Amino acid sequence: MLFKKAWYRITLPVLLIMAVFISGCTQKETVKPRATETGNTAPQTRTLSTMMGDVTVPLNPERVVVDWNIGHVLAVGVTPVGVPSSLLDYGVFLRDKLVDSADLGNHSEVSLEKMVELEPDLIITWGQEKFQTYSKIAPTVVFVPDQYDSMEAEVTAMGEILNRKAEAITWNESFKQRIAAAQAKIKDVIPDGATFTVADFNFLKNPAIIGNSANRGGRAAYELLGLNPAPKVKSDLLDQGKENLEASTEVFGEYVGDYLLMMVTEGSKDHSLLPNVWDNLPAVQNDHIYKLDIHKYFTSDPYTSILQAEEIADRLASGQTELN
Repeated sequence: MLFKKAWYRITLPVLLIMAVFISGCTQKETVKPRATETGNTAPQTRTLSTMMGDVTVPLNPERVVVDWNIGHVLAVGVTPVGVPSSLLDYGVFLRDKLVDSADLGNHSEVSLEKMVELEPDLIITWGQEKFQTYSKIAPTVVFVPDQYDSMEAEVTAMGEILNRKAEAITWNESFKQRIAAAQAKIKDVIPDGATFTVADFNFLKNPAIIGNSANRGGRAAYELLGLNPAPKVKSDLLDQGKENLEASTEVFGEYVGDYLLMMVTEGSKDHSLLPNVWDNLPAVQNDHIYKLDIHKYFTSDPYTSILQAEEIADRLASGQTELN
């Protein structure tokens, strides 16, 4: 009897240890297949409702190609792997963020061969007519900023497309702060009631007067900085939603306010287009002609528009009228 009790006391702990060991082995055997299964699972996706219907896209796109709205993508912290270099000719403010991005050629007709080589997991385009072609390469989303009523809404929408909602919120908060800072910089520099005109001296036979335009500095000047448009600019462009109009020599002076923000480039046309008009403009007489490089101002996305507004504010505050 004593021997049996002693054996029981000795073997019971041993049996318990063995049971735990066996149980552990069993648990490891059941977990291991799950880990392997998880590793073989296809990348996660989600479905976006777009103007072209529902589109299945990667949960977190990593190789994004953009054929137009580059700044919106940069605003939410994504650097495209491919962009058209033609957009960078007049998008100087974008260039430093895109040094490692591949060139897709001209935005009007990008290189499909190059796009395929980049193996994108998402393509963002501005053209509905390109959707079917691009969709054969990778999931494609058509993004049209005109659908939204503010720049912040545009960035919010891009944050949704790229699943970077938090980044969009952060950028929009910074955007508002930067606008306020730029406006404050010129508050005590610009006389009360002073009026502004934005004109482009490139491309057309006559200068173009710019409204609250999607490009050429109009949004930066009127929407972000809140500069007062010259009366005829307001009535003929802003109030009618026109982006620009070509002003002949006979009527150009009617559109020019107290200040003229003049889009120029090397070799562009100048005030010689306006004989007998230029010297009589109050903006000329008061040295309120500010030349701005069109290569910085043609693009209009939120990312570049705030940089344009900040540069205009700096130039007005410092009185620097000529290009650097």
